Parts: sequence; structure tokens; C-alpha cells
Amino acid sequence: MVNRSPDMPMDPRLEQAADWHARLQGDADQAVWLEFTVWLEADAAHRAAYDQVEDLWNQMDGVVAAPVKAQNLEKLVDFASHRRALPRPANLSRRWFMGGGVAAAAAVLAVAVVGRRDDQPMPEMFETSTGQRRTVRLADGSSVILNSGTRLTVALSEQHRSVVLEKGEALFDVAKDPARPFTVSAGDRLVTVVGTAFNVRHLDQSVTVTVARGLVDVGGRDGGGKVRLTPGQQVSAGAHQPMGPVVTVDAASVTAWREGRLVFDQAPLVQVLAELSRYYPLPMRAAGGAAQLRFSGVLRLDGDQGAVLATLQSLMPVAVKHQDDSFVLVPHP
Repeated sequence: MVNRSPDMPMDPRLEQAADWHARLQGDADQAVWLEFTVWLEADAAHRAAYDQVEDLWNQMDGVVAAPVKAQNLEKLVDFASHRRALPRPANLSRRWFMGGGVAAAAAVLAVAVVGRRDDQPMPEMFETSTGQRRTVRLADGSSVILNSGTRLTVALSEQHRSVVLEKGEALFDVAKDPARPFTVSAGDRLVTVVGTAFNVRHLDQSVTVTVARGLVDVGGRDGGGKVRLTPGQQVSAGAHQPMGPVVTVDAASVTAWREGRLVFDQAPLVQVLAELSRYYPLPMRAAGGAAQLRFSGVLRLDGDQGAVLATLQSLMPVAVKHQDDSFVLVPHP
């Protein structure tokens, strides 16, 4: 443990946060994530401590592009002692990592910051048409599954991994790399992670983020107004609107589209048809009393449009009419 002066005791919550940060860098299972979530939500100070630990660790890895503030250096040295079991940058000696002083920390950080450069990679664009799904493997080991009617661009550099989701929906499984944060821009929202699995939906000027694994920060593109999501949590926001409340969802149901399924639980039929219309050539809508109906169940997307409409007609008191260039569901006569 690094020696500290008696008048600079380390906050026990910061020590707990450092321990959690170390545990979550490995292959933490669901039980560990649930235990961590309980700890995180037990006290607002826990969340603040974890944020501070992340910031300090990023600084120690040279992620920030500005010199580290002097008052943070002793915290960095203290924090380093909690990370002995994790991989270290090659230029960090065991002596420094186990018990070096502030001057050594400053020297190492200066080298890390000055020695890095941010190249300008050529972005790659990936796109899917209506009804198409596509899996993309990125050079950093991450994968992205694009849903129907999705367009995004990817730029990977030595310091950053950046995605712009122009429209549609994508499921990200991000390879862990603390030295290169992974960001997804969607509308006026910015999603920031290190290594996790999450779903981002950008449709009709609205953005919805759902976390399947890991931790995800969602905020404005200016970095403000962040909320942190843990597994099974979701948040939505309209364009230029405050983010809505964080809600608990079944992440497996939200991401079932990757397997060609849509899962609904008491969803208005109007919403069901709007969602289905994303996958087929002709739009679908409800009219009359059918617009008041709700639907629960699983719909498969591996058949043609006629097949999914026949399924709805067999499960609900509706009839399907073909009008002009659309299908209309009306109450069964």
C-alpha cells in the first residue's frame, strides 16, 4: 500500500470503488454485476466514488489530453495500489506501481500524455436496407449487429473508438480497452463505455439505450447531463429534450430482433404495427376499434409480410385489408 500522510486518509468508499473497478475488469459474471449494482445504488456517494475512480484510472492510462492536475497526483498513486493485479502500461515499473511517489507519477503521466498522438482514421460506413440484418466485426475485437434500415460510421484510432449512429438500431458488444473509450453518438446523445454490451435505437428523433452487460454512461454530446446505466436498465430521450427516467427492462427481449424475433408485452397494436413496418416494404396501420387493441406475444421476422399479418389475424380479433400501398388492420366483422 502506498504510504500516505496521516492527514490525508483515503476515503473508504473510494477504496471500495477501486476494488469494484478491479473486479469488473475481468470476466465478471451476472452475480458479480448484480452485487455491484446493489452496492452502487445503496448510496449516492458510492456512485460519485466510482466515477472518481474511473476518472483517475483514465488519467493514469494517459487517456486525457491535458496535464493531470497536481492535486490529483497523490490520489493517482494511492489508487495505483488497488490495481496491482491488472495489466499495466509498459512504462510503469513495478516499483512505481507498488509504492512510488508523486514526482514519479508526474513524470510517468507527462511521458504518457506527451508521447501519445491522436491520428485521424478514415471512417468506415456500414448500412442495412429494409428487412436486412448485418453483423460487423471491428478491428479492435468489438462487434456490431445492425438492425433493419440502419446506417452508422466507425472510426478507430490509437486513442479513441468512435461510432456515429445516423439512424436505425444497433447492438454493440465492445471489447475491453480502458486506454481507448468507445463512444456512440446518436442524435444529440453520447454513449460512453469501455467494454460492455448495449443496444442503441435512434428513430424518429428519439434515442433509446438499453444495457445488456457492463456499465454505460448516457449524456449530451457536450458531455453534460450524464446518467449511468447498469445491466437491465434503459433510458430514452427525444431530440433536445431532457432524458426520461431510467427504467428496468428485459434486455433479452429488447435485443431479440438480432435473432429475427420481436417480443411485445401488452403493447398497443398501433405500436406493434409501426415496429413491424420497419422490416417490410409496405407500411401497416390500425383503424377504427383495432387501434385500441393491445398485443402480447412473439412475432417472427423470417417470413414474408403476408405471413406476419396472418399471424396477427389468427391471434387477434382483426381483419387485414390491402389499401393502396399499405395494409390496414380493422376490427373483425
